[in-house]
Amino acid sequence: MSPFTASILTLALRLLIVTAGLVYAGLVLTGYVTEGPHYQPRLRLAEPARSGERLLVWWGIKLVDFILRFTRWMLEILYDASAEVGRWAVNKSNPETQNRIRNRFLV
Repeated sequence: MSPFTASILTLALRLLIVTAGLVYAGLVLTGYVTEGPHYQPRLRLAEPARSGERLLVWWGIKLVDFILRFTRWMLEILYDASAEVGRWAVNKSNPETQNRIRNRFLV
């Protein structure tokens, strides 16, 4: 096999893998949007390919749900920490600044 043919085949294989990944990501996002984290795989012996596809999509949806929950949890921690830092900074400032901030935000 010539180097040119090998590079064409490699490029075609990469394109196939990227296309399959994009189709899979589309199926996972569509399933998550339509059915949410309660997506069911529906395994049927009469349709093994379809059952396998739904099982792979279910795994992807579970992964997306985990990532979203973890991200929300991390953002809540960061939000609470930033509030505590803001409160600490106000308490360490001079009384004039404290009064100005209290009058502006707490009234």
